[in-house]
Amino acid sequence: LNRFVPGDPDAAKRELGLEGRLVLGFAGFARDWHGLDRVVRLLASPAGSNGHFLLVGDGPAVDGIRRLAAELGVTDRITITGIVDRDEIPRYVNGFDIALQPDVVDYASPLKMFEYLALGRAVVAPDKPNIREIINHGENGYLFDPDSPDGFAEAVSSLCQNSELREHLGKTARETIVMRDLTWSNNAARVVETFEALVQQVDRIPAT
Repeated sequence: LNRFVPGDPDAAKRELGLEGRLVLGFAGFARDWHGLDRVVRLLASPAGSNGHFLLVGDGPAVDGIRRLAAELGVTDRITITGIVDRDEIPRYVNGFDIALQPDVVDYASPLKMFEYLALGRAVVAPDKPNIREIINHGENGYLFDPDSPDGFAEAVSSLCQNSELREHLGKTARETIVMRDLTWSNNAARVVETFEALVQQVDRIPAT
């Protein structure tokens, strides 16, 4: 937690050259299944006309994102950093107004989502069982129906228009990490505790 400390988004934006913009952010290795093309299409629509997409990272989907942005005339509203040092992630994510988890595979517990929460960002994520283990809609994040073609865009647009809700979600996001101790150190402690319990069970089994 001492490495992922929420910062002033306005100061972060100034440092990144994005002052005065409403930043929609994604951090990670961008793959086609993430659906980041929906972010580009949103920027080109009236609902996303005040947004700027900050993609912190790289990946096989990046070239397609650049091509689509050029086709839709929003190249100047997209910033792609390329790979950055892990210790630099908080500096970028603190500049997000809305942190995006556009899609997720069913077995994943996305690390980026925990980092977004720890940094007090308002998170948009799909309404799936593995996401609902952490996110409660309207409480510490904003969920959308992944089966709805317009679900993602509508969720992001709603948050773009509601700064009070973004602020509320960001505050409770950080509280979720702290109160539930969703950290690597606590994960390690749980593993050790489970292992020790198993060892005790084995020790109680009579020899044959």
